[in-house]
Amino acid sequence: MPVSEAKLSANRTNSLRSTGPKTSEGKAISRQNGLKHGLTGAGVVLAPDDSAEVERRHQVLQAELAPKTALGQILVIQMATLSVRMERGAQQEFAQVAARVRHAADDFDAERVERAEQLIAGIADHPRATVRKLRKSPEGIDCLIEAWRELRRDLTRPLCPKWTDPSLEKVAHLMGLRMLDLAGSELDALAKASWGNLTGLAESDKAGIAIETVKAWARARLIETVDAEIAALEAHFATLDQITLDQDRAEAGTRALFDPSREASLARRYESEARRGFFRALREFRAVESEVLIPKEVADEDPTSAVGSSRESRGVTPREPRPGSPEPSRRVLDDELTVSKGRNRVGSAVEVPVPVG
Repeated sequence: MPVSEAKLSANRTNSLRSTGPKTSEGKAISRQNGLKHGLTGAGVVLAPDDSAEVERRHQVLQAELAPKTALGQILVIQMATLSVRMERGAQQEFAQVAARVRHAADDFDAERVERAEQLIAGIADHPRATVRKLRKSPEGIDCLIEAWRELRRDLTRPLCPKWTDPSLEKVAHLMGLRMLDLAGSELDALAKASWGNLTGLAESDKAGIAIETVKAWARARLIETVDAEIAALEAHFATLDQITLDQDRAEAGTRALFDPSREASLARRYESEARRGFFRALREFRAVESEVLIPKEVADEDPTSAVGSSRESRGVTPREPRPGSPEPSRRVLDDELTVSKGRNRVGSAVEVPVPVG
């Protein structure tokens, strides 16, 4: 769809009004908009405290290392930034771990309660397995007991007791069963009788009895069933290994010393990267500065020339024959001369007198 000239003109006028901050203070504030932790990037955008510490360290390193080159000065600035970033990563991880340890016991309890609540909320998917898991922990048993008590409150409402098909389905799930498993059972008959459907009751239970009386009797029987389930769960609660549970809670602080969270992993990675970058910059600084400190005439000198001249001064001295031994042959003397030259590598030829005849 083509845009009218008036619309284009209005857009141009609006764009001139949205040019961002003009002052240096406003630009400094704008640079902080995307700042989260300051542990990455080129160090252009830093938190105010970090920026001041980088400047302080820059001055200290500048005085201590005394760079002679422009590249060396750049590396000093980089080392100052990376050293602050390295310590920030470690401090952030230590603070996170300290907080985890301080709240480890409370978090331990909260996680167990949350896990039990998740299980009870999804009990309809796998009733038998879920009830088995809930019965293994105090928090799980508490959730089961509270669910049964909620059913009891519905049955004992003074004015209008509440009991429907969803109530019966909930009973089945709390027993580790499905709705179909209760079809035709006594609980099914009592549940139906509680809301006036007497088809599942025996004739002796309903003959000549007013329907409201039968409904009240059915509700009383259901309350007895609920109370029996609650009592069984409370008895099972007493059999749990409380010593092991208390030990797990006491050791929560030790387990909290290692933080596997994404934030802690990033902090460790940022610290490691800053450390590697710092020492890499330090090596580069030393290499750059060492080239300036070595005189050019020394660096350009052939290192083999001095070695060769020193060895040439040694010369080659032939062996003196032992008294009474025969004169060495020319071949033996030539071999010794060759070996001597090989060891010295550099040097002038040495004339060795060879006897004639």
